Amino acid sequence: MEGIVIKTIDYKEKSKIVYLYTSFGMKSIKALDVLRTKLGFVTTLNVVDFEMSKGNLPTVTEYTLKDSFYSLYEDLTKVGVLAPILDILQHLEEEVNHTRIYSFVIQILKALRETKEPYYILSLFLVKMLAVFGVRPVLKQCIHCKGTRIVNFSILEGGALCANCATYNERNFGIFTALERLYYSKTYEVQVLPVDYKSLLEAIYSYYAIHVHLNLKNYLF
Repeated sequence: MEGIVIKTIDYKEKSKIVYLYTSFGMKSIKALDVLRTKLGFVTTLNVVDFEMSKGNLPTVTEYTLKDSFYSLYEDLTKVGVLAPILDILQHLEEEVNHTRIYSFVIQILKALRETKEPYYILSLFLVKMLAVFGVRPVLKQCIHCKGTRIVNFSILEGGALCANCATYNERNFGIFTALERLYYSKTYEVQVLPVDYKSLLEAIYSYYAIHVHLNLKNYLF
């Protein structure tokens, strides 16, 4: 089984409980005698191929290091971007398609490792993951009248607003355009967005708070 080490906690004197995100969801596994034999298995953001014993709290028996994203911790901006990504993974329901999400997360971490625009990668991840939580935004037409002359996006209602249905104060077309580009993007290449990242992430975090009931605002830069 392959997994990404998300976090570890101390367990007895020389061991740890390791939480890994896998294509089957989150797994918690004991790693015994880590200082001598399993340092690679307990290092956060390492990608490992592992075997484990049976039981409610299994023990890792063998592992192979496949990749590592630990170098992301060398960049303070990327550290701040990682926090909400890892938080999201720990709030996923068991029944979602973890196989597809796992592949997506690996690609996001690779993109984050290479990019000079980490806030773009974070925004892309958060917007794409809305569908996983069952609260995908309505972007193709007005959420009220199905009109297509869109001028903004309502965070509260979760959909686009046309010129007839939006109030004057709601006419911030940049947020809608940014969300639309991110949601329908098929690549990890950075696009120029018509809004600053602080405003965009404030909008996305508000969407998560209202529709997913997940507070990510502690991660605002």
